[in-house]
Amino acid sequence: MMFDQLLYVLCGLSAGLLGGYLGLGGGIVMVPFLTVIAGVDIKVAVPVSVTAIVVNSFSASNEYLKKGMVDLELVIILAVFMVLGNITGSLVSGYVPAQHTSLLLTVIVLYTAFSLLKTRKVTEKMSFKDNRTKYLLICTLLAYVTGTLAALVGIGGGVILVPILYLIIGLPLTTARGTSSLMIGFSSAAASTVYFLNGQIDTNILPGVVLGIILGGKFGGYLGTMAKPLIVKILFFIIMLYLAYRLSYEPLMELL
Repeated sequence: MMFDQLLYVLCGLSAGLLGGYLGLGGGIVMVPFLTVIAGVDIKVAVPVSVTAIVVNSFSASNEYLKKGMVDLELVIILAVFMVLGNITGSLVSGYVPAQHTSLLLTVIVLYTAFSLLKTRKVTEKMSFKDNRTKYLLICTLLAYVTGTLAALVGIGGGVILVPILYLIIGLPLTTARGTSSLMIGFSSAAASTVYFLNGQIDTNILPGVVLGIILGGKFGGYLGTMAKPLIVKILFFIIMLYLAYRLSYEPLMELL
């Protein structure tokens, strides 16, 4: 029992460090860790992950807020649609086959991973206001879809949200990570509320995960404010490839 709790704490610590550093919720570490290492069923791991992501996102985003690396205007607008998406995803999670959602998200993640490696030319950089005015509608739709998929598979959605803010809206990468981190906190809180009301959150696992994620999230967020964009882009690429592998392996094996 003590060993299991230690695993849960380590899971939260790892997810907090990575999530805070990269502006992710940490679910891409947490769900695989809980299922593969700790042996937790995926249906149990997802609600725990979504709930712990709330703590991690607010903890990490606090560091970005202190340094002015959060676009509050976008947080207010896009977080509403992410919240609606998270609520939708958590409500339909029991009806949508997990393998279908995983394969769909795999396609999106792979596209995002390769898109993020593109180097934006100086002449292509437009003012932030022009970008958000031109692409805000499509970004709200993407935020809703991201929120829905994130709640279904137990991730924060930062692997999709950060590239949206960086590539489409045109925010600097550090600001995109800080903005994403705060948005994920609000949206995941909505999803975790639904899971809680449905009695799907395992309270034996959650405390250890939350303890670890509080410690990791603060330090990860601090490191994220000092990260060099090139290093972040490379880490993002590696993490998204790993996520695509974790999401698609079992569904593909079932199909084959």
